[in-house]
Amino acid sequence: MANVLAVIGAGGISRFHFKAFDEMHTTVRIISDLAKEKAQPYVEKFGAEFTPDYRAAVTHPDVNAVIVLTSSAFHYEVCKAALEAGKHVVCEKTLTLSPPQSLELGRLAEKKGLVFFTSYMKRFFPAVRKAKELMLRLGHIMSVYCRTYQGLGGANAHTGQVPSGFAPGPDGVTPIVRLAGGGVLICGGSHICDLLLYLVGKPERVQGRMFTRPGYDVDFMTHAMFDFPGGGVGHFEANWHPLRRIGYEHRGWDEGFEISGVGGRIIIKTPVWDQPEHNAAVMQFYDNESGDWTDYTFDIVNPFVEAEKHFQAQIAKGEQGPQDRFTGYRADYLLEMIKQSALQDKTLKLDWQA
Repeated sequence: MANVLAVIGAGGISRFHFKAFDEMHTTVRIISDLAKEKAQPYVEKFGAEFTPDYRAAVTHPDVNAVIVLTSSAFHYEVCKAALEAGKHVVCEKTLTLSPPQSLELGRLAEKKGLVFFTSYMKRFFPAVRKAKELMLRLGHIMSVYCRTYQGLGGANAHTGQVPSGFAPGPDGVTPIVRLAGGGVLICGGSHICDLLLYLVGKPERVQGRMFTRPGYDVDFMTHAMFDFPGGGVGHFEANWHPLRRIGYEHRGWDEGFEISGVGGRIIIKTPVWDQPEHNAAVMQFYDNESGDWTDYTFDIVNPFVEAEKHFQAQIAKGEQGPQDRFTGYRADYLLEMIKQSALQDKTLKLDWQA
């Protein structure tokens, strides 16, 4: 069955999804956004209808799948409406601002037998897929170091002037907190948490630390330690930093994993998230039995396109496939528990519901 899509949200992130739909020659029947000028280029390109009312889009009789690309604060209501209308759903990360709501959406999709994906596209880097394939060769996981260092255009938000975009509104809440749910933990660390869950699995306990500035509600740096079953320990950092030339591309973006098991080590490094056409993600594997290091090289791919190819293929078949409906819930829950641990200044036991 050929998919016919409704796309909700035509902001900055949408260009990557529309690129995928263009390459796949997927039919986009209707696009919804409160700002028509944002949607108009895509309306024209795809010959789509336009509506400012997302409800009209998700209930469109020709549509079998809804792509949700709004800010996270609106994901819950849009996804729920789409699922209740009997549509398959692909939703940008993070799924919602509330783990219980994310869990509810997964269960609703499951109950209705609908395909439901949260679009954590970094799973679709070939380097990450290869790492997943090699994880069993590591055996017992001793330690994980994972981080995302993301620049703020060279601004030093730690001890210097905080960029104006992080100024709280009249109600004391910064727009990014209202729309996304937080600062660097949510906006940057969500992908790292998802990959941690994908590659290593669910931790049992978490201890978090968050750095903010007086008068601000945004975290500019968050650390966490995780306890994994069997005694393995994970170390996590998300940081909006001023270091301009770090990272394997020397562009200020420094993101990746070092996973050590009794059988070897995996190292992953990813390119700048919104310019994946410049470089491929890279991976190294050390096999302790042979003593050999293998440096893997991969073709440059756009992970947004690779992710949508998978999602749309599964929707066309009406099958969820290996990525289940609770991917978004698990990432949201882990992020929330890091935050709560930091706020409460104590180690928290994790109670996974899915």
